[in-house]
Amino acid sequence: MAIKSIKSTKDLSLLLKARREELGISQAELAQLCNLSVNGISKLESNKDGSREVKLSTLFKLGKFLGFELALKVEE
Repeated sequence: MAIKSIKSTKDLSLLLKARREELGISQAELAQLCNLSVNGISKLESNKDGSREVKLSTLFKLGKFLGFELALKVEE
């Protein structure tokens, strides 16, 4: 499994969209699987200015269907 470094909500948006497209899942399909709105998925993926905040619970839902897990790296 590849490790991706995410340092901003913009980075997160780009990675989520890329992963969804890699799996061949439409925004509508992902929204239905995660019990989210298509509009919400679209806004999350089009976070061009990095100002969109994402709930942690939403990330867990997306991770379940996009095949990723969340991890924290503690720097010493």
